[in-house]
Amino acid sequence: MSGPTEATKGSAQIIRDSSGNPLYAVVPFDEYQALLDADGHVTIPHEVVDLMIEKKISPMAAWRKHRGLSQAQLAEKLGVTQGAVAQAEKMGNKPHIETLRSWARVLGCDVAQLTELTD
Repeated sequence: MSGPTEATKGSAQIIRDSSGNPLYAVVPFDEYQALLDADGHVTIPHEVVDLMIEKKISPMAAWRKHRGLSQAQLAEKLGVTQGAVAQAEKMGNKPHIETLRSWARVLGCDVAQLTELTD
């Protein structure tokens, strides 16, 4: 084992506890400042945005496709029906916050990244 700290991708360091669980990420100051400057701004991966634009689908559907899941597979992970997933993915739909939280947890994204962008 390399000790309580280790270099990771880029120039960040991960500080771990004695069991190897990550405790802190140490990043260069300029990266830290960029994170602070971006605070409050929702970012979405380029691949998800491409799906939204090219296929004219909702962010929820784009994230599902980005993660390589069918509606039936996502429904199984969420403990709902495929029809419930289809309904939630409809453009213009305003899902309940608990629905968004469940989807975010399963899809590995933030709740804000699942909602439709408005000007």
